[in-house]
Amino acid sequence: MSLAPLAVESLLSSATKADIRRDPFPHIVLHNPLSQDLYEALATSMPTAEYIGTSIGKRITSNERYNYMSEHVLRDDTMARVWKDFVTYHASPAFYREFLDLFYDDLMAANPDAEEKCGGPLHGLRVGRRNRDTFDTHDILMDCTAVINSAVTGRPSSYRGPHVDKPYKLFGGLFYMRLPEDDSTGGDLALYKYRTDARRFHTSASEYGDSRFDIDPKYVEEVGTISYDSNVLVMYPINPLALHGVTVRSVTPHQRRFIALVGDLQHHLFDLAL
Repeated sequence: MSLAPLAVESLLSSATKADIRRDPFPHIVLHNPLSQDLYEALATSMPTAEYIGTSIGKRITSNERYNYMSEHVLRDDTMARVWKDFVTYHASPAFYREFLDLFYDDLMAANPDAEEKCGGPLHGLRVGRRNRDTFDTHDILMDCTAVINSAVTGRPSSYRGPHVDKPYKLFGGLFYMRLPEDDSTGGDLALYKYRTDARRFHTSASEYGDSRFDIDPKYVEEVGTISYDSNVLVMYPINPLALHGVTVRSVTPHQRRFIALVGDLQHHLFDLAL
């Protein structure tokens, strides 16, 4: 007899505004937001860097990022049903509403003209899914992506230093899924603030044809870290103060695993001085 599929759970179902930390920028850190049964079902069927690399035609190198977007998960007949249900919900209008209910005030405080730039109230945006829908018919395109940072070989390294996420993204979310046997050090989320008003971002091309915005460490100081662990969610609205990066990982055969949650807008919400 086959087991009934696990019910979809939202990563934000237990979150309240009281969970929001505002130093150095608004964000939440939730431990065990998913039930153990659902978490284990996702964790044991998560694709590896090698599987993703083969699927998308990207070779494996040390401490590189491999993305398996919702479009890949949903069209992959070998992916578990639990993954298909999970990515569908977390790239849906319902999850978008959960995010807004939690962070609307903080988002508008940091980006007062957000609704003007989006063409209307944020609660009224037409929500689609990235790589399925387009901005011709939708205002925000969401995604829920399985992400692997590959094993670290040769020498310790950081996948990415201090940066702000792309200014056309409304929010960012990281759901960590550390392997129980992972005994490496590092790979934590570092939080930063600017040292002074002086700052200079530099751009680099991403694999998707747009620009990433990184900043020289001399302009920022690390003010805290969030440990890379299992069944932990970090989520935040994106604004110029939302500086973060990944701490140096030790040499390790283990892969760093998480789910990335994003909401893309058609236009930038803010500008970063270059």
